[in-house]
Amino acid sequence: MTTRKITGLLAALLLLNVISVNAYGGDDESAGDPQQPTPTSAAVEPEAAQPTAPDEEAAPTETRGSAIGDPAERLTADVRYHQPTKRPLAIMIENHPESRPQSGLDVADVVYEAPAEYGIPRFLAIYVNREAPVLGPVRSARAYFVAWSSEYKPVYMHAGGSPTGLSWIKQLKVQSIDALRTNISGFGRTDDREAPHNLYADTRALRKEIKKDKSLSTEKGTWGGLQFSDKPTVGSAEGQKVRVEYESGYNVSYEYDERTGVYNRVMLGKPHLDRESKKQLSGTVVIVQTVNARAIEGDALNRLDIDVQDKQPALIFQDGRVIEGFWEKEKRDSPTKYTTKDGQSITLKPGRVWIQMVPKDNSKIER
Repeated sequence: MTTRKITGLLAALLLLNVISVNAYGGDDESAGDPQQPTPTSAAVEPEAAQPTAPDEEAAPTETRGSAIGDPAERLTADVRYHQPTKRPLAIMIENHPESRPQSGLDVADVVYEAPAEYGIPRFLAIYVNREAPVLGPVRSARAYFVAWSSEYKPVYMHAGGSPTGLSWIKQLKVQSIDALRTNISGFGRTDDREAPHNLYADTRALRKEIKKDKSLSTEKGTWGGLQFSDKPTVGSAEGQKVRVEYESGYNVSYEYDERTGVYNRVMLGKPHLDRESKKQLSGTVVIVQTVNARAIEGDALNRLDIDVQDKQPALIFQDGRVIEGFWEKEKRDSPTKYTTKDGQSITLKPGRVWIQMVPKDNSKIER
């Protein structure tokens, strides 16, 4: 995949392009040049009229040859998960049908998925132990993703954002980089997709740029509320698979592979593959969190509000078993606590983690 910088007439053409794309994409990212800052007055990108929710089943994930799982995930004593040795990078990734398959999610240490407007889901990917030379498509910030990312003390990266999302970045003092308003290397658009679904990042280049920026602190960050242990909590029931169906009809499932010790991700009935590696996405741990979610009253674009300060049920899947418990977050930027039904802290098997946010109303969890 070839990336390029955008300047002059080409940027203007892409801006016209994104206006038409947003007419059905329901997002707020403009196709501004990621290599050239835009005026402060454009802090929140213009959005088009209300789109029609896309037919998720009409654009299934590609099913190119997949390498299932990663045998290395069987190793429990992995010192990389004791304490982050590098500053976490938290990056917004879209899951609109035209963004699939995505690039770089296969090497993320933690991935959150939650619904956004019009039932279109979105990812927050956390990178510490591995780098992604091609990562994306990068999209805009939402407030609840900002709150979850703040737990890791990261550099949060996004392409514009909703008014509340941008406000929470400031309120929670999350160090961030807006791809649409920066002149650093590490972001670029590709020629094979139309904007806004063609903005990609390179975590290696971004780390080099962060080191040059004295305004960004050098703290190593944390694993947030994730407590990894060489002796993880053992589930009390069989947990070989879990399936989540959202109100929009979008669905995702995770299926345990005893050979590799990971849960392979299936989206809309087909293996969810990485565009670059062709590998099926997987996690050593899968956390399914029930959340209260609702459309923001008066928001013309039907954006969602998800309660991040709350206590709700959670299912934690690891080693083919499930732990029934709770998640709790006391403040917007405090670590999420995961506990059993009797209040004991849950420890996780070291490895990649997928966190699936599921609205309490009009969603189904099957296992």
